[in-house]
Amino acid sequence: MLRDGKDAISTIPSSRWNIDDYYDPTPGTPGKMYTRHGAFIRGIEDFDPGFFGISPREAARMDPHQRLLLEVTWEALERAGIAATGLKGSSTGVFVGMMNEDFSHLMTDATQIDLHTASGSGLSVAAGRLAYILGLQGPAMAVDAACSSSLVTVHLACQSLRTYECDLALAGGISLILSPLTAVVNCAMRMLSQKGRCSTFDAAADGFVRGEGCGMLVLKRLSDAIADRDPILALIRGSATNHSGQSSGLTVPNGNALAKVMRAALRAGGVEPGQLSYLEAHGTGTAIGDPIEMEALGRVYGQERPREEPIVVGSVKTNIGHTEGAAGVAGIIKVVLALQNEEIPAHLNLETPNPNIRWDELPVTVPKGRVAWPRGQKRRIAGVTAFGFNGTNAHVLIEEAPAGEREPSSSTSSAQVLVLSAKTQPALRELAQQYVNGLSAGALRHAPFPDICFTASTGRVAFPHRVAVVASSHEEASRRLSGFLREEETPGVRAGSGRQRPRVAFLFGGQGTVPVGWGKQLFESEPTFRDAVLKCERALARPLVSGLFPQEGKDFAPLAPGIALPGLLALQCGLVHLWKGWGIEPSGVLGSGTGEYAAACAAGVFSWEEGVKLVASLGAQLERLPPGAELAVEEFARLGEVLLGFPEVCLVGIDGGGRGVFSGARVSVEALQAELTRLGVRSELSSVPHAMSLAGWKGVREASGAAARGVVHQRPQVPWFSTVTGQLLESPGAEYWLGSPGVPSRPAAALQALGEMGVGAHIEIGPGAGLTAWGKRVRPAPELHWVPSLRADSDGRTELLEGFAELVAAGTDVAWPDFYRGQQHAKAVLPTSCFQRSRYWFDPPQASAPKKQGASAEILEGDLDALAGQLELLEGLSDEQAQALLESLKGTS
Repeated sequence: MLRDGKDAISTIPSSRWNIDDYYDPTPGTPGKMYTRHGAFIRGIEDFDPGFFGISPREAARMDPHQRLLLEVTWEALERAGIAATGLKGSSTGVFVGMMNEDFSHLMTDATQIDLHTASGSGLSVAAGRLAYILGLQGPAMAVDAACSSSLVTVHLACQSLRTYECDLALAGGISLILSPLTAVVNCAMRMLSQKGRCSTFDAAADGFVRGEGCGMLVLKRLSDAIADRDPILALIRGSATNHSGQSSGLTVPNGNALAKVMRAALRAGGVEPGQLSYLEAHGTGTAIGDPIEMEALGRVYGQERPREEPIVVGSVKTNIGHTEGAAGVAGIIKVVLALQNEEIPAHLNLETPNPNIRWDELPVTVPKGRVAWPRGQKRRIAGVTAFGFNGTNAHVLIEEAPAGEREPSSSTSSAQVLVLSAKTQPALRELAQQYVNGLSAGALRHAPFPDICFTASTGRVAFPHRVAVVASSHEEASRRLSGFLREEETPGVRAGSGRQRPRVAFLFGGQGTVPVGWGKQLFESEPTFRDAVLKCERALARPLVSGLFPQEGKDFAPLAPGIALPGLLALQCGLVHLWKGWGIEPSGVLGSGTGEYAAACAAGVFSWEEGVKLVASLGAQLERLPPGAELAVEEFARLGEVLLGFPEVCLVGIDGGGRGVFSGARVSVEALQAELTRLGVRSELSSVPHAMSLAGWKGVREASGAAARGVVHQRPQVPWFSTVTGQLLESPGAEYWLGSPGVPSRPAAALQALGEMGVGAHIEIGPGAGLTAWGKRVRPAPELHWVPSLRADSDGRTELLEGFAELVAAGTDVAWPDFYRGQQHAKAVLPTSCFQRSRYWFDPPQASAPKKQGASAEILEGDLDALAGQLELLEGLSDEQAQALLESLKGTS
């Protein structure tokens, strides 16, 4: 609108009042207004109370000023990349400028008053409710300084920040036109324009046209904003307020006082008048006010300014009318937009310059068209003025945002997680569509994709309805979100209601084999993972990483148990530290085969350093076993009776396909395969260099038990469910390892026990997805989540992030700052929450119907909110007081 040189003026809509009932073209007609125009915001009757936890009944009694303030402030915080929930309990300040109480004028019948009426109206509650909803504990005030209200709030907010009274400030103003009475008053004072336009500085200026608006600024100290990598739009260089004192009339501005407040702002900001290149004037378009203001501007900013370099002066009131309590912040927003777009918008409605202004003597110019205002060596600074009809003046200096003072953001083409959330499914879909539009052809195209993902995660409240997308670019994210909107099964997209916040279990596999190179990308890209693996290598006191991640191009053989087992546990240690570093804490753990050792470490029974030594000892014993065979068997859990006939064969783990792996001498394993084939059970035979027969296990068991006796076993800090017993382990000792990892006889029972304690999400910590596939067969409920950390054929990080995305979509709590620790990202300006508004307005009183008889009928017809409040009071009565109340009620029944 500013760029196109248009205005927002229209006739007064019938939803506000019937203009024909109040209009009379003759000024001075009692009870009438001589204008039909204004600038109005559509849909102020609508609101989304559920978003803010407000009941529908209370919403209908709330002044729309309060409702719109909540929405605009929420959007301002989101645009600043600040999650509102993170401000709860903080010393954040709230400074709201407003001057009209039209809403109270609408209640013409005392029967409309209820318990929400007082808190639903009143200037002070507007700021108080904002602080209440957000849980803020800093200064909170509503300021009525007439038309300078919102500029005064900015001044007060800056003072509060400078004195460290608060670390973040929300400052701005609002003005809505709900009742005809204020317009009637304005017309009685001859303030409004008959032609319905602000013709500021024009000879035909005959007053202002009223406008609606709401603007909120999120303010921080510059050093804090830079440290937090906030999107800095502009700086407030200096500010000042004063009063006109005695002038020719209470409502008439005082030129000397205006000049004085401008000079005070310059001193506060350490700015010389010649440094300013633009002034946003109050400019109400009155015959008296415009010349006085222009003279004051010229007196202060015209000194020593060459006539050929005049200062540019304009007023946003020619576009949106006079927004009264929000006028000052409207001027600031216009200046910020001009700085961002590097041009000053045209000043409208100036045809014949006001002859009472000394145009030939003052070094000022009013732009009739757009004026280039590029960033250059000289820092661009503008002044914004507001003065109220009560005599309160304010002046604020706005400077362009600093450039080139931030470190560059991390730029990477690797996979990222983009998380969107909303309170309802329709709101989520609407938000997703905005992202699709922005990522494909909108403003989001100009922001680095990692910064978009960072801000969407850290700068937004996590609502229940979620979609998490794993993507590497704007285009890929847009395509995948489009698939979500079409309700298609799309790779890399996970969606959920997020209401359950499922408890998480870590499942540790341990068949004894590790695909060479498994986890290499994580080792190279994730410091937390790498540090944990190296910690295990140091504890082992011999090379481990070189065996796990051989150099490319070199031939390599399968890892021997002496390297494979401690290597697997080291990688599992890295994954556990990585998941926990992202805020994913297990509510229970379960291990299969040698994965029992990793489960014990994760449960806190002994340290990872002790665990890697134990499995290294176990691996050394396994290397002494003779060759044999292994048999991978499907649906092995139901074969208990069959397996009793083959005691020489041991179940050693679960492979990547969820099959049970049995080991032993080849003749024994082949006999088992023959029996399974006869029963119609599918299996796959393979040769192994070291086979675990029952006889071989005896020696391994004794050596493992001896090694475990040298380690102190603690009580589990996290519930640990044994696949040997199928039960919770309360206080395991060294003797436990005498029976592991031989025949885990009850793995399904252990998994069911996890489910009984409320586990709804399972993360497999190990190579492949064997436990995941097996778990889905044991617990096939569709609401459960099964997340493999890595697959042997994946690139590592992408697979991990897809599992992470599923957990986020399911509602799992995530520590986003830790997720992005060590990365450099700037906050991006993203689409804001999509409110699902409906009409909430009080209805006129209805004719009373005959009352039903009986106390219950009276309660049902009464105010249930009031009743709830009364019942809450009753809870605080003593027994004696309650008895006395009951007796009094009996006497009145």
